Parts: sequence; C-alpha cells; structure tokens
Amino acid sequence: MKKIAIIGFGGAGYQAAKEARRVDPTATIDVYSDTNIGPYNPMLTTYYVKGAIPYEAMFPFGSLEQIVRDLNLNFFANKPVTGLDPAAKLLKFGDGTTAQYDKILISTGACAVMPPLKGIDLPGVFKMRTAQDAVALKDALDKGEIKSALVIGASWVGIKVVEDMVAYGVPCTLVDGAKWMFYVAAFEETAKRAQKDLERKGVTVACEQMLDHIEQEDNGQLTAVMQNGRRFTADSIAVCIGVRMNVGFLKDSGLEINRGILVDETMRTNYDGIYAAGDCCEAMDTQCKIHRNIGVWLNANKQGKVAGANMAGEHMEFDANVLVNLAHYLDYDFISIGDISTCGPDDDVYEYEDETYYIRAVRSANGIKCINVIGSADSNGLIKNAFVKAVENADADLDIQTRCFLQKKGFPDGFIDFLGGKSVD
Repeated sequence: MKKIAIIGFGGAGYQAAKEARRVDPTATIDVYSDTNIGPYNPMLTTYYVKGAIPYEAMFPFGSLEQIVRDLNLNFFANKPVTGLDPAAKLLKFGDGTTAQYDKILISTGACAVMPPLKGIDLPGVFKMRTAQDAVALKDALDKGEIKSALVIGASWVGIKVVEDMVAYGVPCTLVDGAKWMFYVAAFEETAKRAQKDLERKGVTVACEQMLDHIEQEDNGQLTAVMQNGRRFTADSIAVCIGVRMNVGFLKDSGLEINRGILVDETMRTNYDGIYAAGDCCEAMDTQCKIHRNIGVWLNANKQGKVAGANMAGEHMEFDANVLVNLAHYLDYDFISIGDISTCGPDDDVYEYEDETYYIRAVRSANGIKCINVIGSADSNGLIKNAFVKAVENADADLDIQTRCFLQKKGFPDGFIDFLGGKSVD
C-alpha cells in the first residue's frame, strides 16, 4: 500500500489529496498541518471582513471533518513538520519523532511579511493573510475600535483591506514605498488612473513612502514614521507589503530553493518522490521560461491536482503558468497579464480608453509582453487565454468565438488585432 504525506493543507494540499485518492483508492494519505482548521481561500478573507460572505464561505471545500471523512485522510492538526530528509523521504517533527513515506508533497503556502521594525508588534497593527487574521480585523471593526486606518502596501491584499475600511465607513489612507500603485504589475499610466479613482472615493494615497518604524501616541493611536520623516497617524495600521514562502524548515535539506521550491512540469522537485505545489513553490513561467512563484488560488489548485496525480501514479503536467494580477475593489476592476519588467522603450505600445475600458498593452518583435486592462471583469479569463496562446505562438490567430466575444463586449478591433486576432477560422 502506497504511503503519501501532504505537508500543509490549503488549496494545493486539498486538491492533491483529492486527486491522489481518485487515482489510488487504497493509498494511505497523511496530512500534517500547523493549524486545526481546514483549507480556506486567502483571497476570500477580506470579503469576510467586510461582511460580504459568512465565515464558512472562506472554506470552499467544506468542513475539515467532512473532507477527512470523504477522502479517507489521516489529519494531524497542529503538528508542523520541522525538517525533511528528501533522499530518505523522511519527515521530522519538533518532538524528535520521524515518519517515512513513499511520496511527499510540500504545500506549506506563504505567510504575510512583517518586517522586523520597531513597533511592528504593537496592538492595533494587523496583517491580512489567514482566516485568523480576518477574524481579528473583523472583530476590531465590529467593536468600533477602529475610527481611522492606515494601510501600508498598495498590494492586491492592501487594496482589499482599504475596501474593508470603506465598507465600515472608516477614513483610510493608503501608502506604498514604490513610485506608484501596483508597481510590479501596473504601468504608470494605469496606476495613475487607479489612484485618481481611489481619491475620488475619499481614500488618501501617498506613494514613495517607505516605513521606518511605528510609534504609539499617548492617546493610544499609532503613528507610522517613514524613512523620509513623514508621519501618518491612525487608530489601526494594516501591513500588507507582500508574502514570504513557508520554506524555512527545508534549510539544508538539499532541495533546490530560490524564494520557493523549484519544481518541474509534474511538480516534482530535484528529489525523486518529493513534490511541491502552491504558494511555496516556483514552477516554470510559460512566458519568460524561468522558474517563478505565481501565487494565485487557481494556480495553487491546479498544481496540487497535478502533484496528487503524479504521486499516486498517473502522469499529469502543469502548464499555462503566466503572471496574472487581478484586483476587484470598490466597483473597480484591474487586471495585469504578463511580465511588466520585460517591457522596454523600444517595444510597441497599444493604448485605448473610452467610458468602459482603459487598455495599455506592450509587445516586441518576439511577441506580446504585458497587458493592463481596467473595467474588464467579465472578460478577464478570455483575455488571459488569448495572452497565453499568443505567448505560446507569436503568430497564432484568435479563434472566431474569442474575437466575436471581445467585439460583443465592446473591445476595439485594434486591441483584438494586438492580441493576434486579424484572421478567423
């Protein structure tokens, strides 16, 4: 009987367990978690905070008890793995015990970055990543403890926390250390439009503000002091400056690790029988042909499914791994597809704006590089698929269904042609 271990039980871990059980109904599947709760979607935590969904809705696969029963799992709650011998396929635990397996999946995810700065652990300083983080912030808002807020980090999480504050009627300021919002994904022209929209809705935005430390005032309020000396005071401060892969326990294990664990198209690491999936790993970027962590819920679930199938004996590969950043907040939609860092001054630029859309896209002679679109919420999936197709084959044409859909949605022919849609089949 095959013995499989899954370390971490988020979306990737769940999908791996589900797929492994499908392929091998007789396998022993042991799951080790550092919590006692089931897999939840981190993207839904801010929706819970503002009251858009109930607590249970953060757990899209159902209760932990139901999952364990339906998939016939052995679930070890609050038992983190503290070390791994990948050659021996041996897990190590904090109490000195070990366990050996035929196949092991590492799906430990990522955690919110809290820089080691003075005052970062003061009461009233929040982070937002886990279900527990969401409960803590919602509790403070429901009790009326937050009358003003500062959000540090114009990230995909940070902007959703801003939305939470607005939903509660809490005056909010958003600051970021970069030159403009969504710096790693948005062109400056796109970011300026997003900032103006936020400011029209009453949110103060200040970029090029790097946090130095946090102080507590005599009245209990918190002041974020920036490296340039500027000070921002509020009742609460949310730090949303990024995530760190949970791979510290693998130090000196021999696994190939950059920021995350490097995997091939089957989610296998450099050791036979050891796999990784989700936010803790780096798979091959279809566009740039380099290993990259693209920490989105859809990727984590797909990677988990691939890993589970391969661990159980059925060959499956992960593909279409491109950078996608999506923000939907305060009736505003923004998506970035592709690697903006590859864009240069000699590239071709397409730009379009009307009452519905703002589009800025860049390509070179070698193919499309990056697209920013504002206002395309119901078309994002199709645009992404067209982008992937263009990356895989620079001379590819859009099929007639895609072209007609985009035309029906009001996208200009120039943009459709820019995606490669000049001919129909």
